[in-house]
Order: sequence, then structure tokens, then C-alpha cells
Amino acid sequence: MAHYRKTYLCICEGQQEKMYLDHVAKLIKIFPRRVIVFNSIIDNPQRLHKTSYEEYDNAALFDYDFKEEEFRRNIEICDKLDKKYASVKSRPAKRVYHAFSNVNFDLWLILHKIDFNKSVSANHEYLKDLRRVYNLEKDADIKSEKLISKVLEQITLDDVKSAIGRADKIRNQKMYTDHINIGSSICYPNPDFSIHNFIKEVLVNCGEMIG
Repeated sequence: MAHYRKTYLCICEGQQEKMYLDHVAKLIKIFPRRVIVFNSIIDNPQRLHKTSYEEYDNAALFDYDFKEEEFRRNIEICDKLDKKYASVKSRPAKRVYHAFSNVNFDLWLILHKIDFNKSVSANHEYLKDLRRVYNLEKDADIKSEKLISKVLEQITLDDVKSAIGRADKIRNQKMYTDHINIGSSICYPNPDFSIHNFIKEVLVNCGEMIG
């Protein structure tokens, strides 16, 4: 494969997501043959409406967090922009991906290590399992930069691929009759994801995975 360079503009809901993308970029980097950069901004997906990033594929990483209206709006923003850019014939099609975790990013991190398909009714309900899986203290603040780094240090490229496979498996086991349509996307009750589709696309495009 010839030298591959790719930059993505990513709008991240928080520090966890931003640091995760930086870690993934390091894992898939084979300098100088393969370099992927995530230019990440901590903000909400509405930022994509306010600023034009036409030279890059875009992604928005966000959680459900039991905020139904906001969650729907975020998906709709990404779907509308993706459709808009796909219709422009004067240049190569740019993609706009939503990369959500439902209920939240904690489950996505857990899936890097174990099979886990637990539905929850509150945001904090994955914390105990996340701390157990990554050998953290029982009261560890998983939002602190130090603890995020400790988690990411334990994630390998094979773990990323395993998380993608586990998320695919969870989705494939869903009952289609349980789905809802949001924008042009199909969504399910938690646990549910689209972040795995974005990360898979990154790995496929750089030659690390077969689509």
C-alpha cells in the first residue's frame, strides 16, 4: 500500500472521547507509511453547522445520556450534513459520521476487553464494571485525565478491533421490531452504538481491516 495520510475533523462531547481518538491514531500509525490524524474539538455536533470543514471527513462523538431530544438532534445534524455533502458533484464526497454510544462511552470502553450486553436505566451503572475491567480503584474518577490515560494504556489495536466486533454482534442480535428511525439512521434501545462504524471505517480506509 502506498503512503497513506488521512485527517478527520472530530467533534467530541468530552475529554474521554478526544483522548481515545488520539490513542487510536497512535495505535494505527506506521510512520512514514501510514499516518492518521484526528483534529478533535470538544463541543457538541451543532458545531458542524457553524463552521465549514469541507476538506476533511467529519465525525461527531457523543452519548445518549438519557437526553432523548438532544440525542435525536445530534444524529439528525450528522445525517443531514452527510446527505448534503454526498450530493455535491464538484469534488470527492465528504462524509459526516455520527459516532454515538448509548448509553455512554463507558460501555464502549468495556467492549474493548470483554463481551458485555447489559441494558441500564441510569448513566452511572457501567462504572463498577468499567473499574473492574481496567483494574481501577472502586471510587476512581474515570473522567480525570490521569485515569483516562490509565485506561487507554491498556487498550491495544487488537482490543479496538474486538470492540468493533462485539458492538456489531450486539447490534446483529437486536430485534428489528424494536428499532426506531432517527434521521436516516436505525437506532435501538441501549446498549447501542454507531461509534464502532466510524472506527471501523477508519481502519478499513487505512488498510488495517477488511470491510
